[in-house]
Amino acid sequence: MAAYDGPWRIMRRETTLLQTRLNELRERERRLDDVLLVALVGGSGVGKSTLLNALAGDQIAETSEMRPCTSAPTVYHPPGMRFNLSDLPGVRHVGRSALEQIALIDTPDSDTIVKVHRAIVEQVLKECDLILLCADGEKYLDEATWSLLYPLRGMRAMVCVETRAMRADTAVRDHWLMYLRDKGFRIEQYFRVNALRTFNRKLGLSNGAGEEFDFAALEKYLHTFDREHVTRIKTSNAWGLLAKTVNRLHERLEKGAAPLDELQAALNRQDQALIQETLRHFTAGPLAEPHLWVQALGREVSLRAKGGIGGLYKIIEVLRSLPYRMPALLSFGDQAQHQEIHAGALFDGQEYGSEKRVLPETLTNAYSMLRSDMRRRLIQAGFDMPDLFQEDDFAEELNSRLRAVFGGAVREGLAARARLLCAWPFAMLLDCLPLAMLVHTTFLILRAYWEGTLLPASSFLHVGVVFALLVLAELFLFSSGVRLFAWAARKKGLDLLKTAMARPGLAFKQEKHLLEEAHALVRTIAQIQNELTIK
Repeated sequence: MAAYDGPWRIMRRETTLLQTRLNELRERERRLDDVLLVALVGGSGVGKSTLLNALAGDQIAETSEMRPCTSAPTVYHPPGMRFNLSDLPGVRHVGRSALEQIALIDTPDSDTIVKVHRAIVEQVLKECDLILLCADGEKYLDEATWSLLYPLRGMRAMVCVETRAMRADTAVRDHWLMYLRDKGFRIEQYFRVNALRTFNRKLGLSNGAGEEFDFAALEKYLHTFDREHVTRIKTSNAWGLLAKTVNRLHERLEKGAAPLDELQAALNRQDQALIQETLRHFTAGPLAEPHLWVQALGREVSLRAKGGIGGLYKIIEVLRSLPYRMPALLSFGDQAQHQEIHAGALFDGQEYGSEKRVLPETLTNAYSMLRSDMRRRLIQAGFDMPDLFQEDDFAEELNSRLRAVFGGAVREGLAARARLLCAWPFAMLLDCLPLAMLVHTTFLILRAYWEGTLLPASSFLHVGVVFALLVLAELFLFSSGVRLFAWAARKKGLDLLKTAMARPGLAFKQEKHLLEEAHALVRTIAQIQNELTIK
């Protein structure tokens, strides 16, 4: 998904963010076994450096009444450990911390107007695992600080430290926590301390007068971090990063996916319109002409005809087919007229046997108009449609379905009916009366011969007329059977054609693929979001 390079512009714009997030997730996975990076973040003069000094029990970070005081990060970590921190300028390492699983990072002021300092804070926030948010009663709602923290909601654990508590008043604590929860921040702990009093006490600069509030609890909290706790926080941050990325992507795709259903409905309408136009062309055109079906069935019958009547019908069928056979044999005549006359060849797959057959002009115009309209809709909905958009395989699919119908089921149906008409019992039934007439006439001739007489000429004339009438009647009966079977085959064939054309996938395959791909992306993101919500 992060490598998506398809035509949907909304998704393609998000791939850069996805790649960045994936790289960050891989980096966090690689650092699961590292110590917990805790960033001390806060506005100018709230006592971040003083808090770090109080935790270390020594002057390891510079403090001053001048602002800004901290210009480069100070990393307080266990001995023997080094941190790259993406090559931030001026990083100072102090490797004598007793906190085995934690590295504390003092950062420049978050409300600074110095761009380099703010960039350092942003980079440390990006790489840290836990934010130790420092503030006092005046700056706990500082907007400059929150502008850095808002993008990290749900992706970083946070501990709030009120660094300059002077009295046992929880008003700031209550309001601050309510504000943080309303904004969607995940708060691990809250401590009220007076970092300066603790620092002075540890350095022996005071007699311990004044309350230090929750400083002992803060130290205990930091010392209780074991490997399991560190891994839990790192994993929680990774899940938060993944969830926020997926939520953002889902939100963006949901907005972009709003017209997808409308596009799908429009595409279905275009598809149905093209199917109806195609059916009108074929069912109201030459294929609806009964004589073509009679011609096609007659050809099948002539190939299988048996007996005398069948032989005569074969001769008549050959003579009747000469008008459309002669132009093909002699290679003259209007080609369009020849194709229409020879439409009966459709039933053996010859007419649509070539995949390069050009579509009829009516279908070409209808398809071009419908596809241009669909292309315009897709462009308006945010899909890139190149000027040289690959030609759709409508012609190939249409020819394939026609071949499947007329070269398959229809031809088999015609052949089955022809076999039934030309079966030996039916052929013998047709030939029995003319044969009986011939046998009777032969008997009369032989009897007259043995009696020594001759049959009168009128008898032969009478026999000839009756025989001819019988043959004509049998031919008429046989031809009527062919026409009746051809009518049934025509009805069945047109029904099969309608069924074949109504199947999905006749045209607009590329447009359908674009929409299906977009719907699949939206469904995948929604599924991932649901799984993350459950977890």
